[in-house]
Amino acid sequence: MGWVKAKIKQAMGSKKEADGIALRNEEMKERGRREREQARAEAERLREGARHRHER
Repeated sequence: MGWVKAKIKQAMGSKKEADGIALRNEEMKERGRREREQARAEAERLREGARHRHER
């Protein structure tokens, strides 16, 4: 019976590790998404600034 408990504990540890990796991946995806959004906004702001300077 002890080996069954050991296998269950091992499986639970693997699940926790996998959940942690999945959570970390989601955090990294979200960070990348935010950074891309900020870069797009910055590029648009710079284009607008260049357009206004060009119109003068």
